[in-house]
Amino acid sequence: MIFHVPGAGLGCGRPICAWADENTGASVGFVTPETTQQKPASVDLAAFAEATLNVRAEARQPIG
Repeated sequence: MIFHVPGAGLGCGRPICAWADENTGASVGFVTPETTQQKPASVDLAAFAEATLNVRAEARQPIG
């Protein structure tokens, strides 16, 4: 999703992806100079979703 942040007469969007399952959940925000300047329709949400899957895979490692 794109989280729109209004401010100083200029709004900016921030891509945010999330997941939740049996025992973990998180939201991952992507804030870079580039993403703060993009129009919401031009954001590649599939690329951010893939990056979120990578974060999820790293976070869901067996304990021990």
